[in-house]
Amino acid sequence: MLVRDCMTPNPITVRPESDPLAAVALCKSGGFCRLPVVDEEGRVVGIVTKNDLTLFLSTAPSPGVMKRQHRVDQVMRAPVVTVLPDYPLEEAARLMIEHDVGGLPVVDEGGRVVGIITRSDLFAQFAEALGADTPSLRITVQVPDRPGELARLAGRIAQAGGNICSVVSHRPKESGRMNLTLRVEGVARDTLLAAVRADPEVAVLHVWERGSSGG
Repeated sequence: MLVRDCMTPNPITVRPESDPLAAVALCKSGGFCRLPVVDEEGRVVGIVTKNDLTLFLSTAPSPGVMKRQHRVDQVMRAPVVTVLPDYPLEEAARLMIEHDVGGLPVVDEGGRVVGIITRSDLFAQFAEALGADTPSLRITVQVPDRPGELARLAGRIAQAGGNICSVVSHRPKESGRMNLTLRVEGVARDTLLAAVRADPEVAVLHVWERGSSGG
């Protein structure tokens, strides 16, 4: 999954000389939390958030006292962390965590803004990847961390009539084991558990169905 698959294309932008009041109005009318700031060529030069704008306007002297209008470039954050459309989605997530930001402008090779991707976009994709809206069983198992374990597990589930619609893996530190969380459809819970537990090296950690407390 790439950034281009989840980003909002052609986002609303503002210029450095724009009025912060107008930027706040754009955020409110569009339901935005942040706006890329671009130059006359559409290249990103900063980013401004609704919260920063609101705080600035609540504390800044009136334009009449300053003898000039307030500008977005008084509030924007720069330089800006950006991503390219062809970046892997997990790279965008890593950058957001590393820089503690809630969104990233997506730019082309020339630095021109072509989209924006936010934490909400990542959460939505994460939920979709895990099949949150799919009628299915969710099972987490622990298997030996060695080649072929997922294929063997998938084969047993397929033989039982189950279809795996998503898989997420995680390595517990220094355990020599791997946790696999699978969404499986087309098979009853007891049948799935019997197929998984046919291998004594596989430990079932959790099973969940919507409306179930797990087990």
